[in-house]
Amino acid sequence: MASAFWTLEDGRGFSRRWTWMAYMLKLITEELMTIEGAAEFHKYLEKFVYREKNGDEGNGYGGFIRKGYDIMFNFDLRTFAPQNRIYFWEATQKALTKLKIRKSEEDEGNIFLLTTLLDMHKRIKLGEDPMVLN
Repeated sequence: MASAFWTLEDGRGFSRRWTWMAYMLKLITEELMTIEGAAEFHKYLEKFVYREKNGDEGNGYGGFIRKGYDIMFNFDLRTFAPQNRIYFWEATQKALTKLKIRKSEEDEGNIFLLTTLLDMHKRIKLGEDPMVLN
């Protein structure tokens, strides 16, 4: 069941189980490190990356607990600065490309989710009414 939600630029929502969203955010955040100028945005998003090896524990409702604090995966991309949104989508595309090149069966679900997310972004850029697919 979906427990983590991202609101995209035109208000449409993208939601999945928190573990999927956690892994996608990790992939996207890793790619931000490769984008010139994205260091500050990477530093901001890195705080939301789930790290079980560092003691993070799922909270059961769309996020995790780190050192006694609930950290949620719910983002509204409209609150990101315009340049940070550009970095986010560039990193998302890079993460998808990396998974496709790797060609691992383990990545099929993530490839599907990143492809879906990027398709939603493409539809936003084309000016599609967000209610079309509802």
